[in-house]
Amino acid sequence: MRIKAVIFDIEDTLYDSSLQMRMARLNAIRAMIESGLPTDLETGYRRLEEVVSKYGPHYNRHFDKLLEHLGLKWNPRVIAAGVVAYRETSQAYLKPFSDTIPTLIKLRDQKYKLGVVSDGIAVKEWQKLIQLGVHHLFHSVVISEECGAIELTSRPFEKCLKELNAKPEETIYVSSRINRTMPYANRLGLISVRLRRGDHRAEEPESPDAKAMYEINSLAEIFEVLKSLKH
Repeated sequence: MRIKAVIFDIEDTLYDSSLQMRMARLNAIRAMIESGLPTDLETGYRRLEEVVSKYGPHYNRHFDKLLEHLGLKWNPRVIAAGVVAYRETSQAYLKPFSDTIPTLIKLRDQKYKLGVVSDGIAVKEWQKLIQLGVHHLFHSVVISEECGAIELTSRPFEKCLKELNAKPEETIYVSSRINRTMPYANRLGLISVRLRRGDHRAEEPESPDAKAMYEINSLAEIFEVLKSLKH
């Protein structure tokens, strides 16, 4: 089988977004407490996690809702302290995995077309790719918002395949978030590869469509998958 393209997810695939989010939320709560939030670090962090779970990661008023959930009045100073700490920490932890850039460069050197398909808000996801220093390595980047939805659907995959001029059976898709991404890749006939990293590493498939065809523990292992597909 001849593989022409490799498409990647972003979160917990190109960088450790689980660690980034955990530290950003923890430091945000710490800064909010220092600015007058009347709670302890453990309780505040736990309640913030509940808010994020309820409203989703793309919601932009998590700290406002946190105060509501704690039965507190809106406090712009406290919220602003959380926003500043969150952003500063996110920036500090937005670093590629050690094998991300070497793997992407090697794949390009071997003449594979590279793409990104991920959910989210397009500008924010592009910011991540640019700050990770990998945006110029991809031949196609498609974020779900560009296809009319914040959550992932099959349309970003179809658009990326078209831009890469590759058929599904000629394309590998790599992601750690099996239940959020793999069903779409599998239904379209892409060769799905699960990367066991981040908070999703112990996750079990919630449906047959979410089960990946291959599993790897580091991006560099993608070359073993490519080698096996040649036979």
